[in-house]
Amino acid sequence: MGLAGRVFLVFSASTAVGLVLAAGVANAQDADTQGSATLLQRLILGAGAPKVAVDTPQAVTVLEDEDIQEAVPDTPAALADRIPGVSAAGSGANVLGQAFNIRGFGPQEVGSNQEGRVQVNVDGATKYYESYRMGGFFDDSELYKRVEVLRGPASGTLYGTSVLGGVVNFTTKDASDFLEDGDTGALRLKMTGDSNQEGYIATGILAVRMGENAEFLAAGSYQDLQDIVIGGGSSLNGTSVNSPSTLLKGTFYLDEERERVLRASYDYKIIDGVSAISPGGDPICASFILPCDGTNNPLNPARTIPRKVQDTTAIISYEDEASDNPWLDLNVNLSYSRQQNTQEQFIDADFSYAYYELKADNTFEWITDMYENYLTVGIAGKFHERRREDFDGTSVSSHPEGNERYFGAFVQNEFIYQDRLTIIGGLRVDWRELEPVGTTLFQRDTVTPRPVLPQAVSDVAFAPKIAAIFDVTESFSVFGSYAYTERMAGIDEEYDWNRTNVQNNLDKETANSFEIGVSQTLNDLAFGGDALSYKLTGFYSIIDDLIVRGGTGQADYINQGQGAIYGAELEASYDSDYVFAGVAASLIRGDNRFTDQPLTSIAPDEVFLTIGGKIPEHDVRFGWDARFVAAQDRVPSGTNTTGLRYQAFDVHDMFASWKPQDGPLTGFEVVGRVDNIFDERYQEYLQTAGPAKGRTFKLSVARTFTF
Repeated sequence: MGLAGRVFLVFSASTAVGLVLAAGVANAQDADTQGSATLLQRLILGAGAPKVAVDTPQAVTVLEDEDIQEAVPDTPAALADRIPGVSAAGSGANVLGQAFNIRGFGPQEVGSNQEGRVQVNVDGATKYYESYRMGGFFDDSELYKRVEVLRGPASGTLYGTSVLGGVVNFTTKDASDFLEDGDTGALRLKMTGDSNQEGYIATGILAVRMGENAEFLAAGSYQDLQDIVIGGGSSLNGTSVNSPSTLLKGTFYLDEERERVLRASYDYKIIDGVSAISPGGDPICASFILPCDGTNNPLNPARTIPRKVQDTTAIISYEDEASDNPWLDLNVNLSYSRQQNTQEQFIDADFSYAYYELKADNTFEWITDMYENYLTVGIAGKFHERRREDFDGTSVSSHPEGNERYFGAFVQNEFIYQDRLTIIGGLRVDWRELEPVGTTLFQRDTVTPRPVLPQAVSDVAFAPKIAAIFDVTESFSVFGSYAYTERMAGIDEEYDWNRTNVQNNLDKETANSFEIGVSQTLNDLAFGGDALSYKLTGFYSIIDDLIVRGGTGQADYINQGQGAIYGAELEASYDSDYVFAGVAASLIRGDNRFTDQPLTSIAPDEVFLTIGGKIPEHDVRFGWDARFVAAQDRVPSGTNTTGLRYQAFDVHDMFASWKPQDGPLTGFEVVGRVDNIFDERYQEYLQTAGPAKGRTFKLSVARTFTF
């Protein structure tokens, strides 16, 4: 389909949605009955007091386990296709190249220069990694049951002052997800086949209940996948995966009401083999030490190296809901996270990130006939180690070593008046110190100490916000927010150096951000019990002292003037007994106002569509997914836009699932997908590692046995 056809189809889809919404506003009565639960009626847990997404004064999307299972994603980052304003960066199909970009914040191609802007958590533990042209997240999707994405800097109150783009929260599976009342154990076996990479993913999960108050889960997953084949039939060298994952989790209920809960978990993944030198960035070319055909062609087989990547997470958490005590709703999370990359050749070294964290918060509630009030106060402490061990005995400027010490305190108050007006105010204060260590204290390519050593730096950052949502009718709401954010430079930005600079002495980035939007849920539109929900959000952020890569004769990172990022997102979902549909659309613009040039981290305009049907009497679902992505011509002047990643594309998928709910086949699940049906050769603008995966047939078969 040509560009004109794509534009027309996108316009038609948008117009159709608009007409449906307009008709609903004009003709539908405010319904007291509850229809089918749409995507936007799911409960949001990470933004304060629990509430459904459509009633939250922030752009939020939740993907549950059934969405993850039906998508059969290559990586967790691939789920970003379904969320407006969120993009996978680096590589969406290569587990070593994963990174997230939210509303233009985050990496264009690699993990550098994004720390804190987009925060990724697994069960509350920070997950972040950065080294040369690698991704920042290495886990797979088989062990997750929920993904919650909070877009915009309003998340900074609860998650950190550095949050500019948003937060991605992953939640791992629990034993209780597989155990029904009366069960003492459950065993789930699953096998997924992938025709494109001629391989499989095998998963086994054992859940055991020991007595009334203890549950245990042991899960393992193994990926055996060959190199990715792009549209047209060529292979991407160094993208094969042979990787085991393990999750161990224990849950202990400390009272009869199961409100006091202690959890302990351990998650480990290892990827050991030959992989592309730059799985999350531009292919290595002749300017480096390896051969190149002169066109940055990622198909060149010379650009692979032995690499071993390990990802470890250990967590102990405690929660006490205390439903009979309005002054107690306590959450405590103690975590350890380490991501380590050991590689040979090219850069012969061991790189690692480690986080030691403690987070605690408590919510006080006041509830009367007229209003509800929820006051949350909390603290967070973190020690972060960034390390590099050179196997060849030399030290270079890439991947500077350092320690980070961090302490934050926050307060958020949510006031709900007569179930129609909600006002949320918050303030967070973070203190942080960066300290150079190890090879950062030596000259490049030698073990001689630098003439001038870099110094430790510390600073304080603030993040206040105010947000409100007002129910104009029982179904239609308007919302808006303002957030001020201060982001302190990371270790890489402060201490990455060249021969003339030993420290970059960066100021904080500051951002003033605004959101405004409308949301609505309409029930009983075309069929009894059906529902349509939508949320339309506009946003505008001004970033001062923008931290960017320096040019010739400058430090490696500099503060450069002012940037602006603005745009709009539409998320809509329809559900009924027999039909379902969804739309996720985004339009984002970003400019560096100092250089008067577009920012390179902005994704092109995009529309994601889903439409499908159900056969309830046979427990069958089937449907069609499609993405329509515009060309990206808003790039800095002088950029050669003839490459594949600047071009428009549309890609289409089909899927079907069968999950019997009763009878002898209960617990049996089959999901089939055909991704990229027409074998389109295309490349995502933000995924510079190479073209996307070609036509792929996937079949997933699972069975759960209970005892």
